[in-house]
Amino acid sequence: MSPCLVRLLRCFALLISCMSVCGDLEFAHADGAPPSKIAVIGAGIGGTATAHFLRQHFGQDVEIHVYEKGKVGGRLATVTVNNQEYESGGSVIHSLNLHMQDFVKLLGLKYRKNFPRKTAVFNGEHFLLEETDWYLLDLFRLWWRYGISFIRLQMWVEEIMEKFMRIYKYQAHGYAFSTVDELLHSLGGSLFINMTRNSVSESLLELGVSQRFIDEVIAAVTRVNYGQSVSIPAFVGMED
Repeated sequence: MSPCLVRLLRCFALLISCMSVCGDLEFAHADGAPPSKIAVIGAGIGGTATAHFLRQHFGQDVEIHVYEKGKVGGRLATVTVNNQEYESGGSVIHSLNLHMQDFVKLLGLKYRKNFPRKTAVFNGEHFLLEETDWYLLDLFRLWWRYGISFIRLQMWVEEIMEKFMRIYKYQAHGYAFSTVDELLHSLGGSLFINMTRNSVSESLLELGVSQRFIDEVIAAVTRVNYGQSVSIPAFVGMED
């Protein structure tokens, strides 16, 4: 379940930055002239993407300065262990993240081929659940330990992603919003607004996901992706 879930979580920061750029561009052209200088705060994926789209729009006629107090890349980072590099931040790009798909082509990157692997749930002392070579057996063991929590989660995430994909239509037509709340409400109504106010744990419990599944699976995902617990806002936990 963990790899499948992670693949469903990767869009919001980049897309919000793109919507912000669209709004700023409309304001910049209100008097008919582009700005002479633009400052972008932060060189994570949001900041660097914003600078990229600004350059695309204005060309070389505008000075663009990106300010970053730490390392460029934000959560996109690697660590070296025994001469091998491993992802220590954002490591998976969802197939529905169209902007990241374009960046992969633009930068000449290659897709990583699938390789044989198995998933397991480890509590720090022993394995609670291990994937086998038998698909039906794995489904039965998932059901036995977590009930239908993984099905509830899958359906919820698919619903969220279906609503979130509307953002590309807004961008294609140059439509922008004055506030993040307006954007979220336009995309998913009260569902998305409430997800910014409730934690991952609260939202999943309300959905009918078991506490055991949250503790053993969801908590591991939030630790890997954010270094935080399931108390983070649900929209962050389910959309990054």
